[in-house]
Amino acid sequence: MINYSIIIPHKNTPDLLRKCLDSIPQRADIQIIVVDDNSDAEKVNFEHIPGLGEPHTEVYLTKKSKGAGYARNVGLEHAIGKWVLFLDSDDFFHESISELMDMCSDMDADVIFYKADSVNITDGTDGHRGDEFSRRVDIAIKGDNFQPVLLYSSPIGKIIKFEFLSKNNIKFNEVRYSNDVVFMAKVALYSEKHKAIDLTAYCISVSKGTLTGIANPESCLIRLKQDIEGIKLLKKKYKLSRDEKFWYYYTWKGVYDTKIIKGFLYYPQMLNLLGFDFLQDSLTMFYKNIKHKVKSINNK
Repeated sequence: MINYSIIIPHKNTPDLLRKCLDSIPQRADIQIIVVDDNSDAEKVNFEHIPGLGEPHTEVYLTKKSKGAGYARNVGLEHAIGKWVLFLDSDDFFHESISELMDMCSDMDADVIFYKADSVNITDGTDGHRGDEFSRRVDIAIKGDNFQPVLLYSSPIGKIIKFEFLSKNNIKFNEVRYSNDVVFMAKVALYSEKHKAIDLTAYCISVSKGTLTGIANPESCLIRLKQDIEGIKLLKKKYKLSRDEKFWYYYTWKGVYDTKIIKGFLYYPQMLNLLGFDFLQDSLTMFYKNIKHKVKSINNK
């Protein structure tokens, strides 16, 4: 019986994919699915791509260059496990993942959360990308409050029941940035049974130039549109906290900072969705910007 399907989207990083695959324990109850999103032939030897011909591993080569969301959806189409885990090809599991799998296979839950940490792959230092997520897992463990971790819009650190995803037709948006925002909003909206495990088993690799760190008018606008769709879903079930609203304000601010006109265009919609807290944050920003400009003029 296959208990776990591990879905790995990949593009242009075969060496990191090798490290990623090597971190997965050799178990008979695991299905590993690698989906290559049309990598460059100059960077990947497709006849020897990591995972090909290896035990419990399936490799699918796609030619559409539609991003990680599309690749993850292809993985879901081939998944046969009781549970689904998502692992980015530049990330890896800690050895504790096998212990976690032993603990979780028969749990009565739609979603199981576990902790993550991170490493800077250039110098091996702590990347701190997993800190906020793990803090939210701790809140769930200590106080049985799952809202903060459910509203963390990334599939890392989660074991999701495949039957739950299929029943609710939950898939990833096939966009270049923030493809996981609406996916996780739907998981938060439809899931009822949750568990949290005090075990760190996922490691996020941090490096310059990753999609997460890219900020330009196109990426910021796509992220904002995904957030708006996600907020609309979440508000059907959750009352957003002040901190949660600030995360969404910050996405809007990214649009405003890179293209002011677009920022103002989406301002009424964000104000309607987030209310007074968004108004307060945005007015504070406007005031600081005006104050800075006045000071600059006076110093000339």
